[in-house]
Amino acid sequence: MANTPPPPPLAQRSTSELLDELCVELRHVGVGDWGLPKDERELSHIKSVCAIHDELINRQTEIAARIAELSSQTKWQMELLLEDCLAFPKKTPYVREQDGIRRSLRCQKCGHAERHPDAKFFWFCDDCLVETIAAIRAKKPTKGVVLLRTYNSECRCEHAGDETVLACDSYIEELNGVCAKCLEIELNRLRDNPPVGLK
Repeated sequence: MANTPPPPPLAQRSTSELLDELCVELRHVGVGDWGLPKDERELSHIKSVCAIHDELINRQTEIAARIAELSSQTKWQMELLLEDCLAFPKKTPYVREQDGIRRSLRCQKCGHAERHPDAKFFWFCDDCLVETIAAIRAKKPTKGVVLLRTYNSECRCEHAGDETVLACDSYIEELNGVCAKCLEIELNRLRDNPPVGLK
């Protein structure tokens, strides 16, 4: 079977084709934003969005209505995603859901705020990390978190002993807990290093 020929240069494609391709590439960015900021495939889709957009602007093509239609179809804020793609790397193009929360950064505990993209232990917002620390100290369960003690040293953090209360996500497959001190260190680290490109 013969190899598929490469697509023609952007300048040789019709405006309707380019509008379709812009929507496809934006969908790819939205679906794959979990890999940001380093995933090469995701970066190639962002680059394609920018190149296609530039060509459409050079043709003085009206694109707002088509992007609004795409937002309606996906239930994502595609206008903002396009803006963030065009501003990359100054802005990181995480797709936002209808309530404005970036989908892949949505706090997995409360669901109403965003986590830091560099979170290590829990994909929780700052307030939910504070709540988890308080739950560990009070030895009182809280939604989305399992509190435990373990004699297995490989299943606990370096600060913990046999009687230390630990926390882990309630949906985790292997119990592996961290203590309040770990979460305090994590919270301070995240607060001292605000994420770049998220405004």
